[in-house]
Amino acid sequence: MKKWTKGIAAGLLVLALGACGSGEEPNAEADANTNTGTTSNGKDTSKKELTAQEVYQKSLEASESINSMHAEFSIQQNMKTTGEENLSMKNDIALTMDMVTEPLSLHQKMVVEGDAEGSMNLEMYGEGDELYIQTQEMEGDWILVPAEMQDEVLDGMNSSNAMMDLEVFKDFTEEFTLEEQGEEYILNLSVSGDKFGELLKELMDQTAAGSQGLEGEEEGSMENVEVKKIELTLHIDKETYYTNSFDMKLDAIMDLAGYRTVAIQNINAKMSKVNELEEIVIPDEVRNNAYDMSGNKVGE
Repeated sequence: MKKWTKGIAAGLLVLALGACGSGEEPNAEADANTNTGTTSNGKDTSKKELTAQEVYQKSLEASESINSMHAEFSIQQNMKTTGEENLSMKNDIALTMDMVTEPLSLHQKMVVEGDAEGSMNLEMYGEGDELYIQTQEMEGDWILVPAEMQDEVLDGMNSSNAMMDLEVFKDFTEEFTLEEQGEEYILNLSVSGDKFGELLKELMDQTAAGSQGLEGEEEGSMENVEVKKIELTLHIDKETYYTNSFDMKLDAIMDLAGYRTVAIQNINAKMSKVNELEEIVIPDEVRNNAYDMSGNKVGE
């Protein structure tokens, strides 16, 4: 995560929002195309069987009016870089969050276990124009993020919706396959090749520019991207078209700032309480133990 622990948590938060549904009722289009009654063998034909593309479209429409949610993520990252130096990094990330969009408020916890820098804990509260962050080294104290940095943080979040904003996959809808399991539709996507590599490069460039404010020659630091494979599985509720959970596996090779980097990432996410959270309030103990970026006490 670059700003809230170098871009991971903030980006994933928006990725989750892009993937989940809303409180809207399913589109009535299906009702207009249904049959009634049963067949001669007793099979219920009152509901039209949807295609993978129709389920995708309904889930996309449902995602537009989300107001709040709870999400839990488990992420495994494995990266190896070759160049002047050979570097490798493995991270296991556990992330939980609650978020309300109008007005914007959030509570987020993240634990990172890595082989390079060890473990890291981070907790964050945001409400109105206040944003507080705490790490395990702060021993109960909190940092109040100044207003001039908050816009940059939120811009980074908005640009980090890369892989899980469902609209990203609109050019690949014909690649989706559909199956049903209990009360869920399951959409599967498995793609590779140059077309998706170009999309991934564009999204990563946008994310880097938004979260780091890159300018000039640094903007071009992302060069060739080769997607070996991306596998996506979306579990979508049949009644609400919310995305209940998703699994994503990414295997890619990229030229980044002159280094050849192999990246393998697995993400598992579960979403719940969609549009059930009304507000997230910053506890008094956070405000009372807060300092500014210069180390001056701001809490009472």
